Amino acid sequence: MKRPYQAGSHHLQVEYVRKTWIGWKWVWGGGYGIGESSQSVTALNYMGLPELDPISTPFPMVFGDILDPSIKKVNVKIRGESYNAKLTSAEAGRMIWFVFVPSPASIPFDIEGYNEEGTLIARKTITDPRDSGSVHLEMDLKLIR
Repeated sequence: MKRPYQAGSHHLQVEYVRKTWIGWKWVWGGGYGIGESSQSVTALNYMGLPELDPISTPFPMVFGDILDPSIKKVNVKIRGESYNAKLTSAEAGRMIWFVFVPSPASIPFDIEGYNEEGTLIARKTITDPRDSGSVHLEMDLKLIR
């Protein structure tokens, strides 16, 4: 679900429902609301949803929205393995991304954004599987370092 956003903020929600004999039942999900930063250029937002023991779900999953149109590919890297995110249109000019990662998803993991030429232009290391936030363009990270 992509909620209508107010200027300067981004909201995205993922919900998992299961069909039962009495209808649809909500099982697990979550979402984020993130305001724009005036400090740096945000490439994409993200959130991690861990698996839910002992209930069977398709999680763990990492998802988010792409804010910089130069991002054409998103990967999540865990212990040297790369998992390609699926990118899909959410509304005019907006893209969302998601990737299911192996269970149990180990931390730390990296979220990476690539441009059309395949150049890495955004990266962030995540140390909390339930984290949410923003990934900034690589040029901004060099200024901070």
